Amino acid sequence: MDQWKRGNAIVTGAGSGIGAATTVELLRHGVNVIGLDVQSAKLEELANSLKDNTKNATSTPEGSSQRGIFYPKTCDITDEQAVQDVFDWVNAELGGVSVLVNNAGIIMRSSLLDGTLKDWKFFMNINVLAQCVCSREAYRSMSKNNINGHIIQINSIGGHSITPYYAHKMYNASKTAITVLCEGLRHELSLVNSKIKVSSISPGSVDNTEIFNTAKFKPSSQVVSSRPALTPEDVAAMVITTLETPPRVEIAELIVIPTGSTIQSHGNPRPVNLSDK
Repeated sequence: MDQWKRGNAIVTGAGSGIGAATTVELLRHGVNVIGLDVQSAKLEELANSLKDNTKNATSTPEGSSQRGIFYPKTCDITDEQAVQDVFDWVNAELGGVSVLVNNAGIIMRSSLLDGTLKDWKFFMNINVLAQCVCSREAYRSMSKNNINGHIIQINSIGGHSITPYYAHKMYNASKTAITVLCEGLRHELSLVNSKIKVSSISPGSVDNTEIFNTAKFKPSSQVVSSRPALTPEDVAAMVITTLETPPRVEIAELIVIPTGSTIQSHGNPRPVNLSDK
């Protein structure tokens, strides 16, 4: 991680869940983090917890007391101008972006049979188009400041298989789009001889995230208690794994699932009694 020390990382959806866990890990490794979230209260809560943790911390993993600096920024990533303003600020005040972690996203029930165009647009605006805007601005910043940076997309196993639940196919579509767009971004970067890396991290079920707060449903307590699940810290560790690679190595896709689950099941496979016929 020495290659990123004192560099600047933008993390979207930084106020909670995977975004907050990733922010903590990056700061611990000496990377400055510009944390974006539409909920200012969540950013303030994270900033306060970071202050408390710093008082109790003695060193970084490398044995140095030098940690990154946290810059919370309230930002709606579906507002293109707001996103551009953040990147302009980072360029002017901090010298450009080294790492982008596109983490913000939503999930909700919206069936292809009776869902609304409003919901479908909401899905695509946040899960796809906003990610593209952030990636574009990261490329511009990295190119302007001569930084061979890293763009990391927090994707989902829903981008690699069909979610076996009713009214989740638009979520599938948005995450499959991210899978395609990550490879497309790598392709276009190669065509302009850029050394910027692009990684997609696709976790399975993750507990303790805020994603269901925007949904029109919550998973039942029975489902939550019975399924294997990752923690936000598990996913944050995978972000560090992709960043730890040397310049000659690029992790294009990293699928991470809880032990005891499968990619296709999206959770705990139903137990089968082999003696039943």
